Amino acid sequence: MLWAVIIAAAGYGWFIYEKCAPYAGGSDSSGYLNSARLLAHGRLSEQVRTVPGLVPPAWSYYFYQPLGYAVDPQTGRMVPSYPIGLPIHYMIAAAVVGFEKAVRVVNALNALAAGALLYALGRQLGLARRWSLAGVALLWGCPVWIYQSLQPMSDNVATTWSLAAILCALRSHKRPAWAPAAGAALAVAVLVRPTSALLMLPVTVALGGRWRAWAGFALGALPGALCLGAYNVIVYGRIIATGYSQSGTNIFDAFGWEFLRGNLRHFAVWIPQLLSFPVAILAVVGLPALIRREPRVVLLLATWLAAFVGLYSCYFCAGETWWYLRFLLPALPAVILAALLALQLFSDRLPGKMAWLVPAAVLAVSLTTQVRLVRRLEVTGIRGGEHNYLLAATWLDEHLPAEAILLTMQLSGTVTYYNTQAIVRWDQITRDDFELLRHTAAALHRPIYAALFPFEQPRLQEQLGGEWISVGKAGNVTIWRLAGPATTEAPR
Repeated sequence: MLWAVIIAAAGYGWFIYEKCAPYAGGSDSSGYLNSARLLAHGRLSEQVRTVPGLVPPAWSYYFYQPLGYAVDPQTGRMVPSYPIGLPIHYMIAAAVVGFEKAVRVVNALNALAAGALLYALGRQLGLARRWSLAGVALLWGCPVWIYQSLQPMSDNVATTWSLAAILCALRSHKRPAWAPAAGAALAVAVLVRPTSALLMLPVTVALGGRWRAWAGFALGALPGALCLGAYNVIVYGRIIATGYSQSGTNIFDAFGWEFLRGNLRHFAVWIPQLLSFPVAILAVVGLPALIRREPRVVLLLATWLAAFVGLYSCYFCAGETWWYLRFLLPALPAVILAALLALQLFSDRLPGKMAWLVPAAVLAVSLTTQVRLVRRLEVTGIRGGEHNYLLAATWLDEHLPAEAILLTMQLSGTVTYYNTQAIVRWDQITRDDFELLRHTAAALHRPIYAALFPFEQPRLQEQLGGEWISVGKAGNVTIWRLAGPATTEAPR
């Protein structure tokens, strides 16, 4: 049995490693990787790549801001807009295996660590070995877990540290030394995703009213809290801040009661599909029986799930698509554990062979449903789509002159990571700004190009105009050159 588990775990880790798309792609992935590279070079910020002569007050530094960054409009220094936790993981891995393999290694090891922690937590809560192993299979088979494991994203890493925090808090009842470990794990989870602070609710239940445990917990959390506070002060100017506020966005504007009904409906539709309907039904139906036997466990699982559902049910985009349930990933293990505790309780009451046949059938149906959904949603095909970013960056590196000015939006973070050209965000400038850009480029004898995904082409043409000549294609990204010499007459 042990060898079978080891082989299965190794196979899953290799699956994540092989299928992973480790590219600096859109806003999230390029943002995390650009931040990791900054840290590896001992820096927390960098200067935007400007075109000589195009600086404030006639031109805004915002026009140079890549996705995943926040730029200071006065100085042109830009800082990562994403939390520092995941970049630290990638920076550490890159020091050992290099940046080309860092994402794959971190994501594969993280998946294995999450499985081990979920197994241990199940055992801590009273699940038999077979049920705890079933919980690992349900997590690893969840389409949104797989989807997030195959790209540079923080949700899965936050889930792993969340499991560690709750497990250590529970174990501190028998060994007080686990309390500082719980604090440290929660601090790292918050560094990875600040909303992991919601875990204070289930952790409070787990720690109980023991003041020594709370003292140890606070001691363990202190280094991470100091790190976060120092980073925020240095990078964002104040202790409680995010990169979103630096880019002029008020994150609180993204939350509202008007999103509550639609998001809850979306969660109700997709959680049973992602974890399977039997698991979702068991988690709900089994609660009354569990409350009578293990009220503290039920309170732990309920507060764990309710904290994240409560917050993200009011988040504007949480209900837009199935993979936005990634926001709930740190709490989905609570649903799995509740279902398995209920299934174990019910199976113990069944006679003879039924005690294992019925649960085996339930789990078989659940895992089969997840596998089918993974295929239907084409979860494992993400690498092919994300590879377009690397193809485009490679084409630009091989064909564009170093002095080229590149208009782009979706590729802006990618070009910042892989290439050296100055970028201008076409989606941020007006036609008047574009005319000023053309005049300046002509005076400097610098050509203007555009690198666009299909959805960007008509929007750029409508917004800026100009005559564009197709000069190449990389994957589904097309590269265009602005036709003719731009006028050297200053725009009026």
